Order: sequence, then structure tokens, then C-alpha cells
Amino acid sequence: MIFYIIIIVSLILDLLTKNIALNFLNNRINILWDFFYLEYFENTGIAFSIALPFIKLITIILIIWIFYYYFKEERYKKNIFIDISFWLILWWAIWNWIERVFNSKVIDFLWVKYFSIFNLADSFITIWAIIYAICILKNKK
Repeated sequence: MIFYIIIIVSLILDLLTKNIALNFLNNRINILWDFFYLEYFENTGIAFSIALPFIKLITIILIIWIFYYYFKEERYKKNIFIDISFWLILWWAIWNWIERVFNSKVIDFLWVKYFSIFNLADSFITIWAIIYAICILKNKK
């Protein structure tokens, strides 16, 4: 049940913040010194706005590879934290792919200077990937 609550709440937050960025974020807003900003950006690439040919195909190949890895290496361990974090990483990867297929872009609006511009879905992937890595490392010890 908690899994579905996390997905629904985080999906609503992602859609809401992208909608706010689309409709109200006309100028860059400085949030934290000269380091963190809010700025509307249409990302037609992948991570770090890298433009690749066949991006939709590459994304689906990565999603399939993640799925394959989980079923080959992790599923049998029956660790609830690994399972939840895996499925949430996969969910957000698929969600980004769906946005690219239907919109040919993803709305980004969180900008860390000298790093990247991203959105909440990207943040959720990162957070769950960190949790996933920690769980895997703890299981190996």
C-alpha cells in the first residue's frame, strides 16, 4: 500500500511542479545564493540535457536492461527495500520516457549551477537509486 501512495503523491507533485513551471516560471528565480535557481527549460535530451539520436529507443533499452538486471540479480533476495526502490526507479524512468514520447521533451526547472537542470522525477530517480545502492551494499556485507 505504501508503494502506491508514494507513486501517487510523487506523481502529483511532479505534474503539479511542471505545470507551475510551465505557466508561471517566466524568469530565473534565485533560490540559494548564486548556486540554485528555478528556471523553465524544455529538455529534449536525456540526463544533463545530452542530445542523442534515437533517444526514445535508447531510453527503452535502458529500462529493459534495468528490468533484466533486477530479475536476474536482485529479485530472489526478497528484500522489501530493494524491491520498492527498484520499482520506483523503473516507474520514474518509464514516466520520463512516456513524457518524451508524447511531448518530445521533459520540463526541467531546478537548476544547480555548474551541474545540471532537472525536475522532481529526476530527483526521485536519484533518491531511489541511492536507497537501492545502500540496500545492495548492506546486503553484501
